[in-house]
Amino acid sequence: MIAVLCLSLSAVVASQATAPPTGGPTAAELAGAWSGTVEHAGEKTPFALELEPAADGKMLLKATVPSAHLAGTPLGRVPLSAEGPKVKLGPFAFDYDAAAKTLTGVVPEGFAPVYKLPLLLRKVERIEPPARPAPGGTLAEPVWSYDAGSPLWPGPSFAGGLVFTGAEDGQLHAVDARTGQKRWSFRAGGGVRTRPAAEGGALFFQADDGFLYRLDAASGRETWRVRVVEKPVERLPFDNPKSRYDRFGSDVTVAAGRLYVGTHDGHVLALDPKTGARVWDFAAGDSVLAAPAVDSGRVYAGSYDKHVYALDAATGRLLWKRDTQGAVVSTPAVAGDLVVVGNRCYDLLGLQAATGEVAWTRYVWFSWIESSATVRDGIAYVGSSDAASVGAFDARSGRPRWQADVYGWAWGQPAATEERVYLGTSSQAGYPSGHRAGVMALERATGRIAWRYESPAAAKGAFGFPGSPALGDGLVFVSALDGRLYAFKL
Repeated sequence: MIAVLCLSLSAVVASQATAPPTGGPTAAELAGAWSGTVEHAGEKTPFALELEPAADGKMLLKATVPSAHLAGTPLGRVPLSAEGPKVKLGPFAFDYDAAAKTLTGVVPEGFAPVYKLPLLLRKVERIEPPARPAPGGTLAEPVWSYDAGSPLWPGPSFAGGLVFTGAEDGQLHAVDARTGQKRWSFRAGGGVRTRPAAEGGALFFQADDGFLYRLDAASGRETWRVRVVEKPVERLPFDNPKSRYDRFGSDVTVAAGRLYVGTHDGHVLALDPKTGARVWDFAAGDSVLAAPAVDSGRVYAGSYDKHVYALDAATGRLLWKRDTQGAVVSTPAVAGDLVVVGNRCYDLLGLQAATGEVAWTRYVWFSWIESSATVRDGIAYVGSSDAASVGAFDARSGRPRWQADVYGWAWGQPAATEERVYLGTSSQAGYPSGHRAGVMALERATGRIAWRYESPAAAKGAFGFPGSPALGDGLVFVSALDGRLYAFKL
């Protein structure tokens, strides 16, 4: 996230003293606009910096990066160090060519982890970022909304004419899908950051108190609860430097008569759905923050430790693991003999389901991929974070079909029908990109916005629709940080 870069710049400023130039370019010579491109895997994207000398001898950095929707965005004041052609501006290190008026270097790790991306900037008179078109589509109004009274981080789920959604105050709500009327509510011992899974008249979900619950779906009556995490989960806010941005927990996957779930303390568990008893327990290297996927006798799970794991569904035995080089916080999507999954070093990967070998990689410029992909008819639909986009990719090759600007963080798993793709977006008050938040329906063939609903911006904190939508009874259901569950016509 862009906030990570701003925090890293602040740390650089705090730890480095201002060094006067020694035989290199002066602050006045470097002042002004520098525009160019950054390159990775044969592709390029625009990148520009504005350098403004400050009274204390530091330089104010402003960035224009259209792919991350930055336009003259202040990154902070950084020290200038120049010795011969070597120029250092906080985390940026350049070779300066006075005759050509160029700065050549690599993108700092705060902007682009893992990869060393070549950056070439030229002195220009001014930076003119491309205009961002206003969102299209018709404006939609909800069919109904239900006030849960507490922020709703995870998306809802639909089963048997009911919509289920979990709230930050620990309540799980069941609402009539057609009317929005409350059927029942159940209070867990901690916030609910997971979507309930419905199977055979039962609901299964994790709460941040460390327990996994089974409820009767019709009445909300508790059947059992089992502890799956020893200590209650603590989630730090986005503006805390130690935040892991662990906004969701793992949903439960029900398959072949078992429950499969990841835990915040880094385990993948298989449990008996009747009793909650553990069948097996696999320890990953760090948190498993999204539901495992189960297919053809294998369980696939991503971990904050940067790995994707494939386990034997019957025994939990490790079949393979793949280091993706970035935290994986989404559910792998099975597409035939491939597994499609994204990470926090901006890669969307197609892995061989049998071996974990990388079949293809797509780079999403300057954007974590928090979204779990939805695969339909061989096309993977997946959201992004700072890119504020949803993309359609050929699941076999990774080739892009289209990419749509959705104007906010698209963290949830898109829902796809024959004709459309549905998603929610969110944002944060004061965030550098100025994202919006809302609900959108995209044409599945082109990515064009068919209709949209905009959420009012909040004065502070996060706002909008961070979770995944659910479909049922001719409606799309989305839950919001304003504490309301919404229903829209498809």
